[in-house]
Amino acid sequence: MVRKLLLLLLLVLGGSVKTLSLSAEPIPFDLGSEPGPGFTLNPNPVTGTWFHINLGFSESDYPNARFSISNVLGEVIYTAPIKKTEFAGAKVRVDIAELKLDKGVYFVQVFGGDKSKILRLVVR
Repeated sequence: MVRKLLLLLLLVLGGSVKTLSLSAEPIPFDLGSEPGPGFTLNPNPVTGTWFHINLGFSESDYPNARFSISNVLGEVIYTAPIKKTEFAGAKVRVDIAELKLDKGVYFVQVFGGDKSKILRLVVR
């Protein structure tokens, strides 16, 4: 079967052999290609009952910043503004148990003005 497919492919390509190369380099999972509110997630993967969103920006940079957590289907599970006290400590503590997040993959998106950045979060 495979041999027949290869012969058919060779005929379709006009009798010449063309090579196809695939790159095995990992694709970075920072979906925010535009400059926006920088942040990191810690710990990631999450094995306990909480994680931090470590803010790489100040309230003066993005005064109305907020964040959301979505599942792999794109459904927003939780959203909240970033509070003054969280800006002061440069991090937001998110309680997994309170949000009832099951084990799995989620996406944390931080919005600042008309810009946003998304990072992947794994809960184990």
